[in-house]
Parts: sequence; C-alpha cells; structure tokens
Amino acid sequence: MKVHISSMLLQMKLTALFVLFGIIVGFSSYFISTITSTKLVVDSFVNNNTNPIGQLIRKSPHDWIYNLFADEKDSQKARDLFKEIIPANFKDSISLSFYYRSRGNGYWYQLKDTSNPRQEMIKVDRETSDDLNNAMEKNIVYKEPAFFNFGQSHTIYFNATTEHDTYDYIVKTKINRENILKYIVDKKKVGIGYVAFTIILSIILGAMFSRSITKPIRDLSRKAHIFSEGDLSVRFETKRKDDIGELTLSMNRVAVNISHRIKTIHTMNRIDKAVSSSISGKELLNKVTDLIQSQFNNSAVLVLEKEKEAYNVAASSPEGLLPENTKIPYSDFSHVFLNNDNTVLNIDNKSVSILNSRLRTDETKQQGISIPLKQSDHIVGLLVVTMPSMDDRNRESIILLADQVSVALLSMKESEEKELMYEGMLLALSRSIDAKSAWTAGHSDRVAAHSVSLAKKLRLGRETVKLVKIAALLHDIGKLGISEEILDKPGKLTDEEYELIKKHPEMGEKILSDIPNFEQIRYAVRHHHERWDGTGYPDGLKKDNIPVIARIITVADVWDAITADRPYRKGFNRDKVLDIMKSEKGKLFDPALVDLFLEE
Repeated sequence: MKVHISSMLLQMKLTALFVLFGIIVGFSSYFISTITSTKLVVDSFVNNNTNPIGQLIRKSPHDWIYNLFADEKDSQKARDLFKEIIPANFKDSISLSFYYRSRGNGYWYQLKDTSNPRQEMIKVDRETSDDLNNAMEKNIVYKEPAFFNFGQSHTIYFNATTEHDTYDYIVKTKINRENILKYIVDKKKVGIGYVAFTIILSIILGAMFSRSITKPIRDLSRKAHIFSEGDLSVRFETKRKDDIGELTLSMNRVAVNISHRIKTIHTMNRIDKAVSSSISGKELLNKVTDLIQSQFNNSAVLVLEKEKEAYNVAASSPEGLLPENTKIPYSDFSHVFLNNDNTVLNIDNKSVSILNSRLRTDETKQQGISIPLKQSDHIVGLLVVTMPSMDDRNRESIILLADQVSVALLSMKESEEKELMYEGMLLALSRSIDAKSAWTAGHSDRVAAHSVSLAKKLRLGRETVKLVKIAALLHDIGKLGISEEILDKPGKLTDEEYELIKKHPEMGEKILSDIPNFEQIRYAVRHHHERWDGTGYPDGLKKDNIPVIARIITVADVWDAITADRPYRKGFNRDKVLDIMKSEKGKLFDPALVDLFLEE
C-alpha cells in the first residue's frame, strides 16, 4: 500500500511539472506570437504598399511629391491617397513622413503640409540623415529589426525617387507597437482560448508522460517490496532501452546474485546442521554431496580423498555416479588433480573428457572446477563439480561450499577412526569371549560375517548393518559368566548346566545395559536364542515379535555351530547342514531368512 501511494505521489508531481512546463511554453508562445504579429503587420504593409506607392510615383511628373506639398489642394489629395494605402485596422498605428534633398547631394529636409514647402523645410539631424542616405542606397531600410525589436515603434524608410525628379525623396513609415498590442488585446477571447487549450493539453500530455515514467518505476518498487519480503523467485523484466530499462536490468542482476548467494547460504547452513547432527562417516559425506548437487542443475559432485598414488572416491552425487572407494590414478588427470597449493582450477578439456567418461556424462557440454580441500594447511582431497555451464556465481558458491566439505571430510575421517577404534575394542571383547573355549575360537567373527552378509541381502541400511555386525560379535558375551568347564564339557550337559547356559542371553544384555545407544544390540543379544515357533528362550517370543537382528544372528549362529567342531562332536558335512537348516524353517528360523541365506 505504501509503495502504491508513493508512486501515485510521484506521478502527481511529474504531472504538475509537465503542466507548469506547458503553461510556461504556452505563455512564451503567446508572447512570441505578439512580437511576430508586429513583424507580420510590417511585412504586410511593406509587401502590399511598396509597389503601389512606387507605381504612383512613376506615373506622376517629375518632383511630384514636392509639388503635392506645395499645392494645398494637391496636398490634401496626397494625404487622402496615403491614408487609403494604410490598412483600415491600423489608421491610428501608422504615420508617414516625407524627406527630400538636392539630387545626389546636399542636406536632407522634411516636407511639411503647407502652401510654401520651402518656408517650412526642416533640416534633419545627423542620425536621420544617415538613415536617409542608407535608404537611398538600399531602397528599403528597417530602422529596427521588426522581429527582435522590443521598443515602442518600428520605422521603415522607402526610396521614392524617380529618374525624372530634380530631388531625392524618402518616405518614412512609423508603426506604433502600443496600438498594435491594443488591437491584439481586443482579440483576448482568442488568447484566453489559446491559454485554456495549452493548459488542458499540458495536463493530458503530462499525465501520459508521467505515467510512462512512473509505471515501470511502480512495477520495480512493487517487485522490490515482494523480493524484500523473502520471495527470491521475483525477477525484474523490461523491454525498455532507456535509463529505466538499464535500472531494471541492474536490479534483476542484483536479485539473481542475492538469490544465488542466499541459496548458497541455505546449503551451507544445511551442511552445518548435517555435520552437527548424529549423521557420521560416509553417510554424512554423501549427504553433503547431495546438498551441493541439489543446488546446481544437472551437476555432478565428487569428493576425492587424497591417498598415496590415487584419489579415492569418498562420496559422489547423484547416487551411483561412481562407486565408493573407486581409485582414480593421478595420471588420469594430469596437473589438475595433482594440485598441491591453494589454487582453484578450472578442469582442462582432457581431464573433463576422462572424468566425464567415468561419469557417463556428455563431455561436450560439461565444464568443471577443482577445489583443494584443506585441513591444517594440508591438502587432503578435492571437491570436483561439473555442470553444463558454469558462471562466476556458480564458481563463487562452490568455493564457499568447499570449506563445508572440508569440515565434513574431517568429520568423516574422525568418525571412521572412532569406528575403527570402537570396532577394535568390540573385536577384542568378542575374542576374549571366544578365548574362554578353544572350541569356540573365531566363532563370533564368523557369525558376524554371516550375519552381515545376510543383512546386506535383505538390503538393510548402512547403520542397521553396522548394528547387526556389533550384535553378532557380542551375541555370546553373556558366556563370560559361565565357567570353561561347562563350555568345554565333552559330554552331555546336566539339566542344571543347561539352565545355566540358557542364562547367557540375559547375562549378555545385563553386561551391555550401561552402554548408551545400545538398545537394539541388547535386544538382539537377549533374543538370539528365541525360536520362530515361540519355543525359544528367554522370553518365548515368536515370529515377527522377535527383533530382526536377533533372527539374522540365529541363522548365522546355528550355521556356524553345526559346521564347526564341538567337544562332543565333529562338524557336519554340507548336505547334513543344509538338511538341518531347511528342516528348521518355520520352527527355529524365519523361513524367508533361511531361504535368502542359503541362496548361492
């Protein structure tokens, strides 16, 4: 609403300025027309009366003008004659005077209306004499320029001398401006109409012109307001080629740049949240590459981890672009990927071609950029981004995002190191379990391997597969509370000994109870001896009530138990093992898991 009001005020101001301009122009035109009208009157008198006066003089005997003034009767005729020559509307505005001198030389005299001209001759002054001499040479002389003169009158001199005259004659015509202006004022209705027309036309044209200026400004202001409210999709478009058009294009460039940078900031913020979340390891790095790839249309993103002789593909996007842990030899990418300084490099055509062949992209339409990833001033990898067209804005954004990728890569490495340490501790713990009995050595490792294989066949997620591995390694941790005599007893266990053995799942859960985030692992350890038909221990769970990790471990545990040697028997052959496994479908095992496990 404020934008609309301000634009309306601007339009009103511009309209007022145009109206004022129109009035000034109108009155100026009216003033100039007054001056021009005087010139027209003079020109009209000269054009209409010069020839008639000349013809009158040429038809008369010599010294006709002098004789007219000498004879009273003829003098009246001359006056009447010249009055007829003067236009009727300007009888009081134009006066005539006559001058003569001896032919070719002498002083100039003004003729008076009297019976004896010689007695009434008046000698003219020097300035008038110069004007009269000038008129003799030029025939017609304007004393003042008719158009530019702002005095009270206009004076014109005519040469009225014929070849038969004894004297030289000049007729002086004086036109009074004041009377002409009175005549023009008499036409004031025309003047008022002219002024009114000028004002109306100025208002119409002013409104049109001001609207043509304020409309694009109003559109710019409205869109800028919407953009400032957070709608980054707003764009400023125009077909104008003037300054307003240039302003619109400039604002559009600003909007595109701001939109692009805010989008980059959002991506950086999402990466920061991912790094600070519970996501870790490869999953974190894949999340980061997905976020970067989503910002740039039709792009491919690679995070390459620097190793001794090659780059290792730590993550890529879109998914499946390159398998993880793919090794890319340094020799494939010449100097670009051997960059050991802080330089951001555009990937050369050769490297783009090789990279695109690996990525299965159209190499003729790809451009790339390689940015070193640093940790403690050491190059640890590269962020490589390719896309059909890469401008400066994209390069700037990718360079900013590279810092976030470095943080994510460091987080992944730290997570992997923690996982390795954690896994090592678990292996040590599981092997300490197996070490209680020579007959179970390596059992936990084998059960873990079989369990992970089955979990992957089920297409469980990465984190779930990790949980399966940990739970499988620790599934018999409860046996730490059972003596070696019972575990290694070659003969049949007594009922009391068997009941004690049956306690190891619960004991294992209790051992793990103080470890945070181990809930699923504890449940798997507790229930890995449950049976599909509900006759297992310790809780008699059945079918889908048994946790899936526990069901997986059950299959792997039994497989290893019947294939390995025990104190009381030898391991069964493959056919016997398959018969046992199949016979226990729907009883001990989840039927679907057994079928999947036994697939070649």
